[in-house]
Amino acid sequence: MTFKTGHLSLKFIILFYLSLLFVSPVHAVKYDKLNASALYERAVKYIDRKDYIKANKALKAYTKSKPNDADGWNLYAFANRKMNKFEKAEVYYEKALNIDPDHKGALEYQGELFMQTNRQNLAEENLNKLISLCPNSCYELEKLQEYILNNK
Repeated sequence: MTFKTGHLSLKFIILFYLSLLFVSPVHAVKYDKLNASALYERAVKYIDRKDYIKANKALKAYTKSKPNDADGWNLYAFANRKMNKFEKAEVYYEKALNIDPDHKGALEYQGELFMQTNRQNLAEENLNKLISLCPNSCYELEKLQEYILNNK
């Protein structure tokens, strides 16, 4: 049986497009369809897996739905910082600290950002604030102290 080249190409194209009708679509996560707590839980799981791109997407939706949640802005900043998006991270840490000026996690992580961007004096200001918030020490204080010592 012989086929003309043009005829074979046309058959191939038609079969290809018909086959697409039977392929299962890839299901993308629709973050806008999830409730806020599900978004936050998903973001934490992604951060635990160091999948900062997916965490970033979930936290973008989360902070849109919960704009006054300092924890959400703190994690959103953290994910951006881990992707070396320092300017965005700085904005989001500021949002977290505007909502809750004593947010220990945001103070710690923002201090780490300051060290990463060669602003040790600002990191030490955050450290001093944590010292005043945690007179008997706390996890965030210890972690920032350690970070500063290891990154001078």
